[in-house]
Amino acid sequence: MRHVPPATLSASWSVAAAVPFALVALVAVSPAHPIYDEAWFVATVRLFQRDGFSLTFLREFPGAAGPTFTVVFAGINDLFGLAFPWLRLVNVVLLVATALSLWRCLALTRPASQEPALTAATLIVLPTVGVAAGMALTEMTAAFFAIAGLALLTQAFTAPRSVAIAWCAASGLTLAAAILGRQNYLVLLPCLALAVRWHDGAPDRDQTWRVALVAIIAVVMVTPVFAVWGGLVPPRTAWSSSGLAPDNVVRGAGYAGIIVLLLTPAIYAPLLRRSWLPVVAAATAFPIAVALGRGLVPLRTTMSALFGERSLTFIAWATAYLLSFAALAFIGCFALHLWRHRDEWLTRMTGAAALLGLLSNAKITHQFSSRYVFVIVPLLLIAAAPAMRLTRWTPLQMTSAAGISLAALASYYWAG
Repeated sequence: MRHVPPATLSASWSVAAAVPFALVALVAVSPAHPIYDEAWFVATVRLFQRDGFSLTFLREFPGAAGPTFTVVFAGINDLFGLAFPWLRLVNVVLLVATALSLWRCLALTRPASQEPALTAATLIVLPTVGVAAGMALTEMTAAFFAIAGLALLTQAFTAPRSVAIAWCAASGLTLAAAILGRQNYLVLLPCLALAVRWHDGAPDRDQTWRVALVAIIAVVMVTPVFAVWGGLVPPRTAWSSSGLAPDNVVRGAGYAGIIVLLLTPAIYAPLLRRSWLPVVAAATAFPIAVALGRGLVPLRTTMSALFGERSLTFIAWATAYLLSFAALAFIGCFALHLWRHRDEWLTRMTGAAALLGLLSNAKITHQFSSRYVFVIVPLLLIAAAPAMRLTRWTPLQMTSAAGISLAALASYYWAG
């Protein structure tokens, strides 16, 4: 993001700054009762207040996600005693805190001329973020700890050896909290190996012990919880499956592809330079949509009101095709982007973690949700940052992304 007109920069910052206020306004008029999964997760707070972080608490924990959300919201409840709808503001605050942590990551690893602060602020406007931040759900809490853990890791890399141990310990503890918030973040642990630089065919020893310490601390913290559960999810989880759903990967990658398009269209430049690639992707997407695409209607309530129930079947399969095409384009172009930036440790680590995170959604669920994609969105943003450029179209891109995000949140409120 270099040599940009001040008006473009100001307009972009205005969009990013307006979204948190829009979220607060939506929360203020949102239902004064739990909707969708909120009741499920908030009920675990009472369980924690009764039993504390004990074996009984862990064994009786009912949700598929871990207890990080419960512990954080129990602490907030003890301090402020918030009720609905104001309880939803906790995740709005955590969204801003996540953007600040992301800025710290980029500021330590990217040149100042690339506007790391605005790049980080872009997180606030992206699709899927509004629902995660505007409802009392688990994803935002886990994402905050994940990105805070990466910010602490970047700090550990730049700190002198005498204090690096403390930064590494803090990073490991924070990443453990992220994993116990959303088990998808387990993908960060193997990807930590990609953070190590190599010199003359050998890994950098100084970085290696720092990364190893972070990983060891995280593993030590999460292993006892999984041991009590006898697996990655609590034994009393109401609905789970060991089966696989490949269409969830296609949908997740499709959502990720659309988000990256709004973030930085430059990643898709190879499709424009080779005209036959879009044709191949378009043709390949059709059988994938037919074979894997269960009918999917985005913003179902809104679509039904605008176009009527009879149109939903067409919208569902059109969406399945669009996501299949977007998934193919994203996987190919994003992999090429990562290869081109393979010498940048933060890009290759977060990019690999984002792709593995999408694969982690390949489990059968009773209903796929864009919220499952949100957990990898901050990682996508970090990995895509080297390709981001501020242009005259950036404010429009950010406005479009924010509109999708806020509309999705509003549809949850109206339908809930």
